[in-house]
Amino acid sequence: MTLSHAVVRTAALTLLAGVASAQTDLLPDIITDPNDMQNWYIQNSGGNRILRLSNGTANIGAGKLYLYGGDVINSTQREVIQRIYRTDNTYWERPAGTFVHHPTHGHIHFEEWAQYSIREVLPGNGVGAVLAQGAKTSFCILDLGVYNSSLPGFPAGGQFNSCGTSIQGLSVGWKDVYSAGLAGQEIDITSLPDGTYWLESEVDPNNHVLESNENNNAHRILITIGTPTPLTPDRFEANNSTSQVAALAVGAVNSANLGPTGPETTLADLSIHDSADRDFFRFYMPATGTSSDFIRINFQNSLGDLDFRLRNSAGTQIGSSTSGSNSFEQISLSGHPAGWYYAEAYGYNGATGNYSLTINPPANGAPSIECLTPPAGNTTVLRGVQTYNINWNHSDPESNETWVTVYINATPSFNGSEQVLPTSINTPAAQGFHVFNTSEAAEGTYWVYTQITDGGTVTGDWSDGTITLENACPPDLTASAVAGSTGYGLPNGVLNNEDFFYYLTQFTAGNLAVCDLTTTAVAGQPGYGTPDGILNNQDFFFYLALFSAGC
Repeated sequence: MTLSHAVVRTAALTLLAGVASAQTDLLPDIITDPNDMQNWYIQNSGGNRILRLSNGTANIGAGKLYLYGGDVINSTQREVIQRIYRTDNTYWERPAGTFVHHPTHGHIHFEEWAQYSIREVLPGNGVGAVLAQGAKTSFCILDLGVYNSSLPGFPAGGQFNSCGTSIQGLSVGWKDVYSAGLAGQEIDITSLPDGTYWLESEVDPNNHVLESNENNNAHRILITIGTPTPLTPDRFEANNSTSQVAALAVGAVNSANLGPTGPETTLADLSIHDSADRDFFRFYMPATGTSSDFIRINFQNSLGDLDFRLRNSAGTQIGSSTSGSNSFEQISLSGHPAGWYYAEAYGYNGATGNYSLTINPPANGAPSIECLTPPAGNTTVLRGVQTYNINWNHSDPESNETWVTVYINATPSFNGSEQVLPTSINTPAAQGFHVFNTSEAAEGTYWVYTQITDGGTVTGDWSDGTITLENACPPDLTASAVAGSTGYGLPNGVLNNEDFFYYLTQFTAGNLAVCDLTTTAVAGQPGYGTPDGILNNQDFFFYLALFSAGC
């Protein structure tokens, strides 16, 4: 009887797992970050109504999530092995699903990494049945953002930074983020009526990955589909207390923890949707307020009288506006020192109504920033295969908190064509970098702009050089993979499965001239893309990554 490689590997890994039981496993614990889910919107496409959402998955466990490619299943799939490290610096391994080539993103993904659902809201905000659901989404799992740098084992800079190899994962304290515009980040809601629903994201729904806690994989947020009315919660709900708002991500999309709002921010389509509703918004002031600085709500008094309060960082009321007859309420920020504050809107005697909020904070000395990457000249990166770190230096004359948002454009100017990198919005400037997921931009050459704010003044800096995102294309090796047939071993200007199977055949035969491509399959490491006279798995994985990226 002949056993397949997969059967032999499974048996071996099961045996290793038994030996490993005597040690303490440093298991990952993967969660969904509800703050990223706040970035959702409705899009009409081909007669269908589509809800698109961002999704972040973070590792809060004791050990890294380490995944690598095992046996090849077919031309687009290969098995995945999870490596689990232990307290004695050894490790054991287990099967953990499959990798698949994603045709739109252009690189290898871990299959069935996330599941998105719309659920019914039951009385008392209970969680009801699934009403709509997206397909199980595949991800290239990377260290794209810092989730919690205080966790034991957090590695500065991360470990997993390329989709171009057979190794993927999440370091402790890091998270991967897929923005709403990427393929697969969607639920078809054509059949759903307008209303309030639970939006749910569940990571690893089929439990392919071994974790320390399998009960915290799903998170959900309340959303309202349709135009807000006085009886419908707005997009910032739930923001009914200072503690609730303070726990939200600063400056994230649809987060009531606004953070920087200067030089002036206006939020429209807000609502006090029932008699008990109170809306809190947290914002940062970089300097002592003057007589020209204020917060204000505008509404239609005849439809419902709304009142307004200002609270300090501890939640204590320090100002109010309750005119009773006007269609606005305004509170001066004059004399209030730099720091964090809350604006609170509520209905007089249980009134409800729509309103807008304007925050005009004070300004002081402008922060400064220097965009360090890309440096002068041009840097070429394989789009969708490699990530790229955008680094900066910054300072603020008053040592205020500062935040950075990154833009790219074909010219070093704001001309209406600039593109914001959605996962960079309001990154704490002290972090010093943003990991650019190159799948978020089209093929082309870009300048990079790092925009900084201290909550009052906004400024920024263009990079000295450009970054070119190009689609990788492995060598066009053959017109046919069948030995002796016409075109065997002759390039034909077309990249397809014939090329892959030809390379596989030559690799198995030990053909150095064709198959020796690299020293290492880890992008960014010495010898990446440089032949070394040795034929091993590094060459195969290098070719597989380039083939998956396409031409």
